[in-house]
Amino acid sequence: MNHRNYYSKKKSDRKNKKIGRFLIIILSVFIAFMIAYSVDSFFYRNKIYPNVHLFQYGIGRLNEAQALEKIRDISNEILNNSLLVVFEGKEYRIIPSEDLGASLNIEKIFQEGYSVARRGNLWNRISERISLFSKPLQISESIRYKEESFNLFYGKLQEWVERPTRDAQLVSSKVISSEVGVEINRIELLKELTNTIINQPESSDIVNKIIIPVNLQKPLISTNEILNQMETNQLLSTYETSLAGKEENTLFNIKKAAADANGIILKPGETFFFNQLIGPAEKEDGYKESIIISNGQFTSGYGGGVCQVSTTIYNAALLANLQIIERYNHSIYGDATSYVPLGQDSAVFYGYKDLKFKNNLEQQIVIFSEVEKDKLIVRILGEQSLDVNIKIITEDKQIIDYDIIELKRKNGNYIENRILQEGIPGYQITTYRLITGSQGERREFISRDQYISVPQKIIVD
Repeated sequence: MNHRNYYSKKKSDRKNKKIGRFLIIILSVFIAFMIAYSVDSFFYRNKIYPNVHLFQYGIGRLNEAQALEKIRDISNEILNNSLLVVFEGKEYRIIPSEDLGASLNIEKIFQEGYSVARRGNLWNRISERISLFSKPLQISESIRYKEESFNLFYGKLQEWVERPTRDAQLVSSKVISSEVGVEINRIELLKELTNTIINQPESSDIVNKIIIPVNLQKPLISTNEILNQMETNQLLSTYETSLAGKEENTLFNIKKAAADANGIILKPGETFFFNQLIGPAEKEDGYKESIIISNGQFTSGYGGGVCQVSTTIYNAALLANLQIIERYNHSIYGDATSYVPLGQDSAVFYGYKDLKFKNNLEQQIVIFSEVEKDKLIVRILGEQSLDVNIKIITEDKQIIDYDIIELKRKNGNYIENRILQEGIPGYQITTYRLITGSQGERREFISRDQYISVPQKIIVD
């Protein structure tokens, strides 16, 4: 019996020793950890702990003065960088601090950063400090916007972007196209602005873009419903020209003229008169001043861009196999008319030059001219598809070199650019309409156009 008690006591002593050793190890580790934590806390006293970030910028290891300066620099950098607000191909450049009244609460950001691993109970502090070793902690400070500045900016966007929903209508000899309503999503816009401002590109050469978030409202009656009722829903032809690079006033004039000519109905035998629809395109008609071609020169005048509308309609009429009655080419073919191939432009000037064509088809047609993003698109629809294929071809192109006019330098004045006026070559070209159908192929003469050259003017000593 005593022998059994002896071994039982010896076994219990060994167990107690193991527990004791384990507790000593645990206590030692705890003491060592607390010493390390105390040393770490002492080392970073009055400083933000490492791996604390404001957006993508580190602000750790800095004392109050250093951190406030760094946060101020970050604020200036992200709030004074340009942003591009984009909608339907158009861009609007803003600087957040100026246009939105954007700002950051610098003192609050420092306090938030400094409180990391110093807030809550001891366990929370230790846990937060340990987590900083594995991943950065982002300070969630939002950008503030000055209400007056933001509302002014938002009002400009509304004028630019928003439009009411419009149902399609049939009015007299015109189809009024339906229009999808557009409304800016203000809440999403604020989110997009803040995210874009915060996430700056790595390269200073890259400008961040924001696509304006919108809500769309479909019309109750679509254009297609009206066309189906008219039984005029077959595409006869389509032609588009680019609006890329057009200056603001020119774009305005193009949109206005396209809207005035949009939805025109031509019954069999009726004639399309461009000038009758658009009018003189002067200031009194609501048009703006931009670059026009007059008397063989590029000059400033009202209605610049209207000819792109007449040209686009002209090409769609050619492809719809309509009979061209009157059409003129521009006096010059240069950058202002290069949106269309040589020999396919249509110049208009109220009272002198018009675009006229006849609906020689045995069906009613509707002409739509609409701006879609950075393109002007003209579509001609009819009651039934064409039974022929149409192609426009040009031949006999001749290039006429421009003259060089030398002008003496006056009074020894220095002029950095010796070229006062760029030269533009002249051209001659013949245009045909190639018509292919069940009866074979035939070629129809359209025009023989001549474009004058513009001399180059240079300064010589």
